[in-house]
Order: sequence, then structure tokens, then C-alpha cells
Amino acid sequence: MKRATKSRRKAPATVDLDSLIDDLAALKSDFATIVGQIRSGAVDHASERAELLLTQLSDRANALYDTVSEQGAQSVERVSDQVRARPLTSVLVAFGLGFIASRLILR
Repeated sequence: MKRATKSRRKAPATVDLDSLIDDLAALKSDFATIVGQIRSGAVDHASERAELLLTQLSDRANALYDTVSEQGAQSVERVSDQVRARPLTSVLVAFGLGFIASRLILR
């Protein structure tokens, strides 16, 4: 009888082991699916973040361009005012700078 009892215990144990193996395989598959979803969500989030940063950079670049453009226009205005106020001095300064630049280039 002892053998009969042992054989009865082994049969449910193997069924339970097979059931556990099947459950582990299903769990592994579910885990892989969840990890895939998390990764794609992280990529989507990173893509959204990159797009936001790109928009911010574009806005900053536009603001910087506007500032530089405005400062350039002011500088041109100041130089024009100086040329109008002192035309002879401006011509002599331009000639001197051109002469120095030509000497530097020829070397």
C-alpha cells in the first residue's frame, strides 16, 4: 500500500510541475510583452521630449536671430551716422584698414 500512496502522490506532483512550467512560460511571455510596451512607451516619451526640446531650441534661435539682427541694424545706423558726421576721417580710416589688410594678405 505504501507504493500505491507514493504513486498517487507523484502523479499530482508531475501535473503540478507541468502546470507550473506552463504558468512560467505564460508569465515569461506576458513579461516580454510588458517590457516591449514599456520600451515603446519610453521611445514615444523620448520622442515627445526631443520634439519639445527642438521647439525650444528653435524659439531660442529665432530670438537670438532677432536680437543679432536688431543689433546689426543699430551698428549700421551708428556707422552711417559717423560717416555722415566725418566723411574725410571715415575715408582715411577705410583706406588705412584696406592698406593694412592688403599687406597682411601679401605676406
